[in-house]
Amino acid sequence: MKKEFNYKQTGKIAGILLVGFFLGWLFFGGSAGEKATNVEQHVEETHTDEEGNIVYTCSMHPRIRQNEPGNCPICGMELIPVDQAEEQAETVFTMTEAAVKLAQIQTSTVERRIPEMEIRLPGRVAADERRVSSITAQFPGRIEELFVDFKGTYVEEGEKLATIYSPELISAQQELLEAARNKQTNPGLYESTLRKLRFWGLPESEIQRIESSGEVSDTLPIVATRSGYVTQKNVDARDYVDEGSVMYKVADFSTLWVLFDAYETDIGAIDQGDTVNFTVRSYPGKSFEAEITYVDPFIDPQTRTARVRGEVDNTGGTLMPDMLARGIVSGTADHGEKLMVPQSAVMWTGKRSIVFVKQPDSEVPSFEPRLVTLGQRAGDYYVIEEGVEEGEEVVTHGNFKLDSAAQLADNLSMMNREPGSGANRAGHDHSGMEERRIQQEEDHSEHTDNRSEIRGVNAEVPQEFRNQLRQIVSEYLDLKDALVEDSNPGEVSNQAERFLSQLDHADMSLSKKKPHDRWMELHEKLRRGAEQIAGYNALKTQRKAFFLLSEVLVESVREFSIDGILYYQFCPMAFGEEGAYWLSEEKEISNPYLGKKMPSCGEIIEEITI
Repeated sequence: MKKEFNYKQTGKIAGILLVGFFLGWLFFGGSAGEKATNVEQHVEETHTDEEGNIVYTCSMHPRIRQNEPGNCPICGMELIPVDQAEEQAETVFTMTEAAVKLAQIQTSTVERRIPEMEIRLPGRVAADERRVSSITAQFPGRIEELFVDFKGTYVEEGEKLATIYSPELISAQQELLEAARNKQTNPGLYESTLRKLRFWGLPESEIQRIESSGEVSDTLPIVATRSGYVTQKNVDARDYVDEGSVMYKVADFSTLWVLFDAYETDIGAIDQGDTVNFTVRSYPGKSFEAEITYVDPFIDPQTRTARVRGEVDNTGGTLMPDMLARGIVSGTADHGEKLMVPQSAVMWTGKRSIVFVKQPDSEVPSFEPRLVTLGQRAGDYYVIEEGVEEGEEVVTHGNFKLDSAAQLADNLSMMNREPGSGANRAGHDHSGMEERRIQQEEDHSEHTDNRSEIRGVNAEVPQEFRNQLRQIVSEYLDLKDALVEDSNPGEVSNQAERFLSQLDHADMSLSKKKPHDRWMELHEKLRRGAEQIAGYNALKTQRKAFFLLSEVLVESVREFSIDGILYYQFCPMAFGEEGAYWLSEEKEISNPYLGKKMPSCGEIIEEITI
């Protein structure tokens, strides 16, 4: 049977074929080269690879590539499509809100302000040396009677302190009487005998009494030459004294000195005439003012400090010599307003340092490491000469984490001024460490007996770096000794301030690459521990903070080394038998946690020989 031809169905098929040929020409028309180029552009624009898969990466670790969404195996950040990351500048980090919270990122605005220096100075109150007088024996003799027989007595100028018997003085009185009878014929001899008695310190009234009465006194008074407090008493009744012997010292405390120690980096901002505001432990909340009247013209080679002397009025007698003081010198460091950022925003590497700038108008948090030229440091701020603009936001907390990530990504960082060179990638695969560092930074429970993951670091730092670490350890040992002696919390706080000052003046640029990164981490922990000690008002809490400080310092000494021998010691009784460790330069145990109660409790765990 003959099939009937279906024209209607044939027409539909032909129409479909024509439409197909037209679409094929529309999408794939042109040369083969043009076709390949269009395909590549299409793949890139749709975030896919040649097989059509979307490629995801980490903005902080761009070497990570995955074909499906998820979290970065290094830092835990959410992965984003490749071209979305490339839309940012090459040096910009893009983070999720969760990652920003995890890294504890905080920012501040770049602003113009007048630079104000605020230099913190540890010191102590002292007697004004110009207001201290020595009462000396002008002639040899024997002390017959004491009228002031203990230190601390207040005396008025001219007040009788003691009487003295002296054959030489009796002879001089007789010479005066003889010369007085013949002064008309021999006035020169008369004047000579008067000068002799005056030189020996006899009051004018006593000389007139002898001359008018014609009688010689067996004893003569020793009187105070100024009003003040007796600070030394070196004689007792019936003592023999030689000419020139110091019998008493009397000091006027109506004006006192306050002696501060200023580091050489701060001396340039301190001038005579500046005002120092200071506090003492005896009067919490009360501030005193002293005017700087003298700055040492030399630096102590051991402490790298210069002595700064202030004068304070003490008419009311509130202050006492040897009180410990904490001073602050404030002043304008430069004229006019300057572009400034908080000190915590600066990743300090010298004149040219790095800040992380938050990108404005970005859909997701983005940060760019940027080189800046530093001006003078003014208190908690740095003057910025070049590199940022007013109104931009800079990272003030969490920037060390960003810098670590920048190093791993071969990006602009403290240790890498040539991003993309690959110089920092070798030996820097810290896979899995970044997340732990962020999450465990506050955890000090891990014992330092588990040796550091960094080995051989001491071979990579110069001797100058070790020398400055030695100075930091010296301040730590002084702090330890203050706790051993059960010193008052104010004295311990002052020593912690000295430790902080030494730590702040450490030159960060002396260490390079991996040692530098590690030192920055340890430096921050050391600062945190010392600030806690300085801020506490009780020995109990200061000792707990000292334990945390000790643990970090042990790591520092092991990794970077200093010349000499240190002893790592342990007390099992500290903190309710939890135990605590510390460093000492002596084998003999001197316990900083139990103090004078149990000073020898403890044992040597390790001898750290460098």
